[in-house]
Amino acid sequence: MKIVPDSNIILALAIPLPYTSVSLAKMQEWQQENTELIVPSLWSYEIVSSLRKGMAIGRISSEQAIAALESILAMGITEIPPTLRLHQLALEWSVRLKQTVAYDAAYLALAESQQAHFWTADRRLVDAANNCGASWVHHIGELQTG
Repeated sequence: MKIVPDSNIILALAIPLPYTSVSLAKMQEWQQENTELIVPSLWSYEIVSSLRKGMAIGRISSEQAIAALESILAMGITEIPPTLRLHQLALEWSVRLKQTVAYDAAYLALAESQQAHFWTADRRLVDAANNCGASWVHHIGELQTG
């Protein structure tokens, strides 16, 4: 089985976010099931950008950001290089989602092309993708009880 985790899920494994506990639980489950985690090539830039934002707003120090980055890059997540087909699918997804950029769509394109499930902390993205028939797109909050 293959899973495409959004960068926000991976980031929550290294720095405290509201959904860190469920992200950790899901990651442990995926590891126990020997699930292959795959991501589009832009994911590490999104991680670095998010870490920088955390530094800029005073949420984390530069030392914490570097430690988080080292931890994330050591997770063994498989980065899938871009292809013309993946870019075409990303453009198609960005149109379907009515987005002016294709960053989120790159994750959906990869998941669709690999017949994988996509997990994110972005509720609006999940709702939009589900409304387009993508039942393989999931919100990490689905795992919270109560």
